[in-house]
Amino acid sequence: MKKIFMIMAAALMFIGCQNKDIEVLPTILSAPDAESITGELNGDDYVWTWGTLADTLKIQVTLVANGVKQGSEICETSYTHKTVDTGIDYQYVFKLTDGKNFSAGVVKSFTRDGAQKITNLMISQKEKDGGAYDAYVEWTASPDATKLHLTASAGTRTINEDIDGTATDFTIQDVVVGEEWTVSIVSENEKGTSLSVSGTLKIGKTAVAFLSMHATEADFMTNADDDEIGAWLWFKNAYPTGSYLYFGDITSSAVMDNFRVAFFIRDIETGNAADVTTWPAEVTSSLPYVKEWYKNGGNLLLWQHAIAYLEQLGRIPEGKIAGGGPGTGKGGYNPDIWAMAVNTNTGNINVDHSTHPLFRNIETYTDQADGKSRVMLAISAPGWKEDHNCLFFDYPSELTGLGNQDAQCYLDVTEKYGIYPLATWDGQFQWISQLNIWEARQGNTEFQGTVICVGNGGCEFNQNNPDGSKVTTLEGMTNNQYQDRIFKMAQNAIEYLKTR
Repeated sequence: MKKIFMIMAAALMFIGCQNKDIEVLPTILSAPDAESITGELNGDDYVWTWGTLADTLKIQVTLVANGVKQGSEICETSYTHKTVDTGIDYQYVFKLTDGKNFSAGVVKSFTRDGAQKITNLMISQKEKDGGAYDAYVEWTASPDATKLHLTASAGTRTINEDIDGTATDFTIQDVVVGEEWTVSIVSENEKGTSLSVSGTLKIGKTAVAFLSMHATEADFMTNADDDEIGAWLWFKNAYPTGSYLYFGDITSSAVMDNFRVAFFIRDIETGNAADVTTWPAEVTSSLPYVKEWYKNGGNLLLWQHAIAYLEQLGRIPEGKIAGGGPGTGKGGYNPDIWAMAVNTNTGNINVDHSTHPLFRNIETYTDQADGKSRVMLAISAPGWKEDHNCLFFDYPSELTGLGNQDAQCYLDVTEKYGIYPLATWDGQFQWISQLNIWEARQGNTEFQGTVICVGNGGCEFNQNNPDGSKVTTLEGMTNNQYQDRIFKMAQNAIEYLKTR
């Protein structure tokens, strides 16, 4: 049921709101007429409308979800809350404004009835005998659904199925190379339906390459950095049919055309940050062929200092990585547990990135920092830490020309420029402009491929022994109690990139 009540300026309190969502202000303007503000569900959107206002007045609408402020918007005649989720106590604070002054607030509430949506949707391509393929769809079940509606389509082929609410997988038989499948699942119970959860999969090559600056595996195992060696040992174990690919052997576009995803990790311990953007001849000579592959839809997982390769490819301008102050030291012992924030909560916009496929089936926890909700993921236990961050600062603000706590900055940098923040240092979650772990989609660029960038210094593939000595076996990579999370993130990234 909708609840309507007035909040007077002299006693303006709202339990659960963050950062003075409803402020105590002089009553220069009268509060809006509560009876004139009405709302209704329109599909998955909830639309609020109100009576005609004076020419100089508008209404500021602040959205609060389960007590946490999501953002504010200035509106003229209506406000649309898009894709309203089920089971969440949404509250809307309406204030009249003349552009300078604000009235007391009118608060209204809405909770959408219906089943909770499924989570962790993943679609993968499975090869069958004879070279044919199926598309395998899996997800985490809704806790209260009695039925699921699954729709899958590619071109003229469409599948509509009602399946049991407890189901967690579905197989699309005999998919064809070149098809692009879109799968949507809606949960239902006696109270109503959930939001649709969707995913896509392009049917095609599935081969994965491990990019290296060492000509042979033997040379690599002797001379590469320990984190690079750790990544290769993990990769060989996780993808036994994957390929070791030396940059110097990429002498034509045909070499890269064999691969759906390429994984490149670079870890520098010289103490010289300039080395991060200095490349050997084999990397620069192969660049035209990798760049063409990337333009045509090839996907990359870049780890640590390899993120600077995006400058070479032209996805970001040269010189931007220097602003992130990449760490290149040998490290030292640190007794702390390092965690990263996997949400962006500026006070004007709150986005939970923990639902991204990169973090699939990795444990997170929620706490409060500076009065804002924060989603956290622990990644590095006490021990020897190299802290080799490779980050970008303020690049979204530079692209958009907007402040790095502005909701429109986030919307523009994602929807227009194809840059999706996914994680930050634990104290930086209130800003949009720290590209710490992030995704680069095509956006307004010529590059049809997708890149996952893991630049957080705590995401080491191998934590050294407490005295700093190296570990060079997969079995010995146990110093970090969270090491499996790093491996899981890498596999999640590769599997996600296979669907792009």
